[in-house]
Amino acid sequence: MLISQISANPLLADSTNTKIQISQIDEPFCYMKTPDGKTVDLGKLCEKLPTPKTAQTCVAGANMAAKVSIAQANYDGKIFSGKVFNQGCKTIKNVKVNYEVLDESGNLIDNGFIDTLPATLAPGESAAFRGAVVAGTKVQATHADAQE
Repeated sequence: MLISQISANPLLADSTNTKIQISQIDEPFCYMKTPDGKTVDLGKLCEKLPTPKTAQTCVAGANMAAKVSIAQANYDGKIFSGKVFNQGCKTIKNVKVNYEVLDESGNLIDNGFIDTLPATLAPGESAAFRGAVVAGTKVQATHADAQE
């Protein structure tokens, strides 16, 4: 590493006698000094290593409910919305989220499905769903359907 050492002589704009020395410092870039004066090279700790690429795993098999996860489901009294994720290994199409509407006692008063947008999802992709539903105390997603 090179460090400039500037002399104690005043630097003037029109001066031609400015002294600059360049010297080699024999210390690693990343280091620590121990109490007994030794220098420990920490270069391996300071270097940025590339992050390993982890293989994305996908859910195989015929169980569509295991391949499509439903997240961020929300019911505001009129609209049921959320997101789905394709965790399968293949592209799926015609993705629908099935739901049920319950009253204050937990009894089923309605059920149905809402199509996602987009309706086709490649592995790892997500889509939103949003639709008006019959008013109830609680609306919950039961499962997602799709075709490969």
